[in-house]
Amino acid sequence: MSLQKHGYPRPLILKNGEEVWLRPLEPGQDEQRLLDFFARVPDDDRWYLENDVANQEIVRHYLLRYHSSRMLPIVTLDELERIVGKATLNRYPNPGARAHIGRVRVVVDPEFRGQRLGTYLLLDMIQLAMNLGLRLLITEFIKGVEDKAIRAARKLDFFEQAVLPDYAKDKRGNNYDLAIMVKRLHGDYEDF
Repeated sequence: MSLQKHGYPRPLILKNGEEVWLRPLEPGQDEQRLLDFFARVPDDDRWYLENDVANQEIVRHYLLRYHSSRMLPIVTLDELERIVGKATLNRYPNPGARAHIGRVRVVVDPEFRGQRLGTYLLLDMIQLAMNLGLRLLITEFIKGVEDKAIRAARKLDFFEQAVLPDYAKDKRGNNYDLAIMVKRLHGDYEDF
């Protein structure tokens, strides 16, 4: 799917009035920006991400070398052209029974939290998934850690499909429940 159809690049106005730009990640152009972005995300916010984004080689290998039929990363850039938010829509590599499902993950620079950037990125993932003909979005959150993100997802009609007790463990050995949240998409109406 051409992402130009989706209207990139485009501006977003945050709650504080600041303008940021939303566009697809460009691997050749955005490598250092992405590394700098993840370096600004505190350790306490990185331990529960799927990949070790503190490791530059992992970022280069998994996040910058992707196949667009399986992974669509979208970033937001501020006026200094720093990446300040990243959202990814992942599709299953072997479509089969899961061809209609997408998995979503959003990460926001701490300086830009509380400005609705995460909500805007999640809305963009919903619209992108609908444009791709997906029918179901799944996202995962650590309860007790990502509670604000859980509330934002609920406002966008994600519902808690399952909770896996004591599924995640932080570096201090504390256990946390994993909430699996789902949003059903319908091709015959717009969510916005």
